[in-house]
Amino acid sequence: MFPSILIATAVLSAFAPMPLHAADGWHVDVGPGTTQVDGKTIRLPDPIRLAVPQPEAVTVTQEAHVLPVFNEKAGGWRKGVRLKTLIAQECSATGLLRPESVVLRSANGATVYVLGKDYAMDGLWATVGRLEDSAIAADETVHIDYTYGPARLDSIFINASGQVRLALGTPGLGFAPPPEARADEHAIASVWNPGNTEGLTEENLLPVFPNATMPPDHSDMAERLLPKTLAKLRKGEAVTIVAWGDSVSNGGGVGGNTEAWYQNVFHRRLQARFHKADITLYTASWPGRGSKNYLDEPAGSAHDFERDVIGRKPDLVTLEWVNDAGWKGDALTAHYTMIMERIQGCGAEALLLTPHLVRPDWMGMTTLKFDEDPRPYVQGLYRFSKENNIALADGAQRWCNLWRQGIPYTTLLANAINHPDARGHALLADALMAVFPN
Repeated sequence: MFPSILIATAVLSAFAPMPLHAADGWHVDVGPGTTQVDGKTIRLPDPIRLAVPQPEAVTVTQEAHVLPVFNEKAGGWRKGVRLKTLIAQECSATGLLRPESVVLRSANGATVYVLGKDYAMDGLWATVGRLEDSAIAADETVHIDYTYGPARLDSIFINASGQVRLALGTPGLGFAPPPEARADEHAIASVWNPGNTEGLTEENLLPVFPNATMPPDHSDMAERLLPKTLAKLRKGEAVTIVAWGDSVSNGGGVGGNTEAWYQNVFHRRLQARFHKADITLYTASWPGRGSKNYLDEPAGSAHDFERDVIGRKPDLVTLEWVNDAGWKGDALTAHYTMIMERIQGCGAEALLLTPHLVRPDWMGMTTLKFDEDPRPYVQGLYRFSKENNIALADGAQRWCNLWRQGIPYTTLLANAINHPDARGHALLADALMAVFPN
């Protein structure tokens, strides 16, 4: 369980963050300025310059591979073999490989193969494959040498005496927790190096906003929009919930650790809040597909909506569909209107869950510092839920709020693309729980 992923460990008042500036390549100036921790004002009358050590490059030698034919039309992480050190679950960490460092040899070292003649490479995704007319045999083991620049998330802490400390994170592939604070310290900023950074800029600095709060933990939404489910919970009756979704609902990012799946976290927490109720949760999920794919499958197939969702006779259906991100405008409205008709037609109530954030380039973003989800799909869900009085749990907003807590949201993407780690799943559970009153 992750009750909170806030870096700050104290209750902070509504105060501006401590000023930060990147300076001279690998330095950060902290202050001058003030902040408050537990009601105490901490003042830095003069700027403090911190030297940030650049993460050291890592060199890998003689990594053995049998190369498939390079598939230029596939997704970057599927074009060829993934360089082993840079594997991020089913994908690969992006932007860490230094493509010019790659050397590919025969196993005995006698032959150095030529890029573009014998093999091809996707430098961003760190995948390699042989070419059709290559000198590399289909069953040949080759050795690959390469260098990569690891990512690292550092924290800047301050204590009640005004002492400032830079704590270095553990170098890795881009998804990492921040360093731990000492007992008397609180975080005022993070320094994010996504890998192969040539020097720090303002984009690498994420100040902790003392007033970076989310909506109240408990709302009246269930009172207004999920009255039947809430009434059963309060009376201590049996309640059936179906979590309907894609790979994230199938544990994407945490895999076989089913206790960390967002809907299972939600189930445990809802059961604890309404402890007299008998809550049963089922999951109906299809990795790599969208809601329309599930709805279009014939009866009796592996993904049968009538059997897996309607047939459970649910009181409540939660909908998590990050793979529906292509829906927008009138098409989204028509599609989700049809979904609501089928769910509500069996007597169930529906709870939409806006999805977590994915790779910024997949959302058309060049920064991690944004306060509102830019995807038309998410904006469409907001409009649809409001216009049709459908309950909505805002997972996306909780992810958008991470940067103000000093957390680059990409550090919660376990596969470097679109699968949240346990902390990210917990945020989705937080959003679901916030719909229900205490």
